[in-house]
Amino acid sequence: MSQTYDYINPEHYKKGDKEVYEMMIDIWGVDAYIKHCEMCAFKYRMRLGAKPDQPIERDLKKAEWYESKANELKSK
Repeated sequence: MSQTYDYINPEHYKKGDKEVYEMMIDIWGVDAYIKHCEMCAFKYRMRLGAKPDQPIERDLKKAEWYESKANELKSK
């Protein structure tokens, strides 16, 4: 049985025992990563429907992922 590709948080976002976002927090800090998430969410929302042959829902889900991650980190 083949596994469906995760376009929102694919396996290549993980290196060893950490996800890339965790490494970014280690390097730049949680506040910088929260800002990164907020800016990425804005970027994905601003370009909804602009990618040829790509569903709008994919960029919307990416924006929601970044918004959720920022909110999760803010609440810690």
